Amino acid sequence: MGRAGAFAAFLAVLGAAPGTARADAESILHALTESTDFRVRVNAALALGRSGSEAPDGTREALEQALGDAHPAVRVAAATALASLKDSAAIPALERRLAVESSASVAAQLRLSLTVLRRADDGDLEDPDTAPAPTQALTSDVHYVVTLGTMRNRTSVGGDEVRRVLSRASRLYAAALHGTVVVDHDGPLLRQAAARRIPVITLDGNVTRVTESRVAGGAQVQARVEFTVRRDQNLKGTLSGAATTFGPGAALTDESRRQLQDDAVSAAVQSALRGAEQGLLVAAR
Repeated sequence: MGRAGAFAAFLAVLGAAPGTARADAESILHALTESTDFRVRVNAALALGRSGSEAPDGTREALEQALGDAHPAVRVAAATALASLKDSAAIPALERRLAVESSASVAAQLRLSLTVLRRADDGDLEDPDTAPAPTQALTSDVHYVVTLGTMRNRTSVGGDEVRRVLSRASRLYAAALHGTVVVDHDGPLLRQAAARRIPVITLDGNVTRVTESRVAGGAQVQARVEFTVRRDQNLKGTLSGAATTFGPGAALTDESRRQLQDDAVSAAVQSALRGAEQGLLVAAR
């Protein structure tokens, strides 16, 4: 099942038939609150953020509780999901977490989510993927700044939607790396980094493969992504990752197929960036 095989059973519910959507959403809610694997909790939070009208009762409350998760990647995912749901009732919980958050990368997402929800509450439904992050200060635990460069879908599958998934997942999983803050629009942060001589690393991402094939009991989607790592326009290295997701049933709906593609790309990004701290530190020298 590829490098993301640990997620296969969990991700399978995301490609289920529409008639089972609510039951599946409840299973994902259970995974967020009960799983001992932080990677499963991350994917559960993101899936709940996409659940919309199919979200089970208690979704917002569970995501708010996940803002206090021990792992920063889960906290980032929970804040991202709350912004995706566009429920302004989550604003107080985000504000409370921001007041005590020690991770710079998590704090950045908390601020972004608050910006998105406040704009939604005012009737401005700007896409959270393109909303600029508020200005913040670089804290002492930041060892290098990561900027997201060009994000491309080099396949013929999924078009701009796959590119957007690549961008979202790259921000999420890069932000979870120790000692990292991700910046893509915030000029003042880059100036702070320059003033403090904090290295700035640029990640350019490419989706190089998205394929679907039939397997016993359903269909599987395989995805591969590659990143080039640059500093000061100089190539420092590459990172790559692959993942496979599975959808049960004789045939996939268009929505189920899209979801499997999105989740395969997201998991491939996680595969590429998992444990990348040492490589980025070397690139920062």
